[in-house]
Amino acid sequence: PYMVLPEWFHIMWSTCCIIFAAVVARLPLVASLVLAHRRFEGEWLSYSPFALTATIGAYIFGMYPLTLILVLCLDIGSKWAFMGRRQPGSHSWDTSSYSQRWQLYLSLAPLRSFASGEHDFLDFFRGSQFLVWYYRALGARIGKNVCLYPNGADPMMTEPELVTIRDGSCIDDASLIAHLNTQGVFTINRLEIGERCVMRSFSRLQQSAVMEPKSVLMEHTLVLPADTVKANEWRQGWPAGRGWMEDVEEGWEDGDWSSQDARRLSAETRALLCCT
Repeated sequence: PYMVLPEWFHIMWSTCCIIFAAVVARLPLVASLVLAHRRFEGEWLSYSPFALTATIGAYIFGMYPLTLILVLCLDIGSKWAFMGRRQPGSHSWDTSSYSQRWQLYLSLAPLRSFASGEHDFLDFFRGSQFLVWYYRALGARIGKNVCLYPNGADPMMTEPELVTIRDGSCIDDASLIAHLNTQGVFTINRLEIGERCVMRSFSRLQQSAVMEPKSVLMEHTLVLPADTVKANEWRQGWPAGRGWMEDVEEGWEDGDWSSQDARRLSAETRALLCCT
């Protein structure tokens, strides 16, 4: 048993989060104008338009990184404050506070949309090492040379600390879903992606599923819970049926590229090229 927060609290919490997100979104511009006002001591007409524009622009240029750091601290900190480190198991709606805490945490998600056009700042990190660092800070275990969401994703991984991605893998516009809600019984479990795996656009890996090294999920592919994609196997379908095996050419390990004909591409390399 746990204390269910009353409806009025959720309404107030959501409203306050929206207001706070709106304030943060305007913070760079407002702070820049305040600093410029102090810089010019209120004598705006005494300076040329170029000086005013250049000064305000410089302040805005400096305020956006500071706002990003603030939002990152709030976002990552609120995740650990509300959710802690998730553990695999069952979280029924009527016996566990997990779902309530998750909704409180999700109410802070608008904070990330402070960029121009209300874009989530994660969209600017797509496919970069910054996105890998972000999810590592949320608890994900991610290896080296991993490419995450070069074309975005909706949603991106929802339970990062339950996801393991080995070296050299590429996750395109795909879904890594570690939870399952069955008749009010909310369960979460681990997901594992082996070395040099590829998930193409609109593929979906559900809880307890495993991708063994150098396996590939084609477009519009659903891997059911607790299923295993074998090493070097390519799968396609919704849900995915029995896949086919690709022969991986020898000599494509790290550091041995020079010994190969540039016109011959291994199966995993062809899969990676399709994600770009």
